[in-house]
Amino acid sequence: MNDPKLIWFLIGAGLLLLEFAAPGLVILFFGIGAIITSIACWLGIADSLQSQVIIFSIASLACLLTLRKYVQTWFVGNSTNETDEMSTEFIGQVVKVITPIPGGPDRGKVELKGADWNATSAEPHAAGDMVTVIERDGLNLIVK
Repeated sequence: MNDPKLIWFLIGAGLLLLEFAAPGLVILFFGIGAIITSIACWLGIADSLQSQVIIFSIASLACLLTLRKYVQTWFVGNSTNETDEMSTEFIGQVVKVITPIPGGPDRGKVELKGADWNATSAEPHAAGDMVTVIERDGLNLIVK
C-alpha cells in the first residue's frame, strides 16, 4: 500500500464518490486532481511527495477554475428558463375563488390544479366566483 499511484487513485475515486453525498461541484475537481496526480506518478513525472502535492494542487485548482461553470450546466442546468416557464404557466387560467378576496393587498384563496393558492385582486371577489390569473408573484396569484 506504499504505491503512490494507487493511493492517489483511491483518493481521487473517493472524492468523486463523495461529490454524490455532498453535491456542490467542488469536491469533484479535487478528485480529478488526485486522479491526474495518480497518472503523473504512473508516468514517472511525480517522484517525490512534494512534486505530487504540487501537481495535485495545480491540477485541482486549474480544473476548478476552468471547468466548474461548464460542468455545472450539465448537472444543475439553466434554471432561469424553468423559472420563466413556471411564472407564465398559470397566466390566463380560469380559477375558482375558495376564500373571499377582499381586494387590494389583502389575500384570499383560489383553487388551481387541485391546490389552494393565495390570491390578490384589485377588486373584491366572493367565494365561488370564477376569476382569471393575470400574474404570478412567487406563491401569490394576482387575479381579475
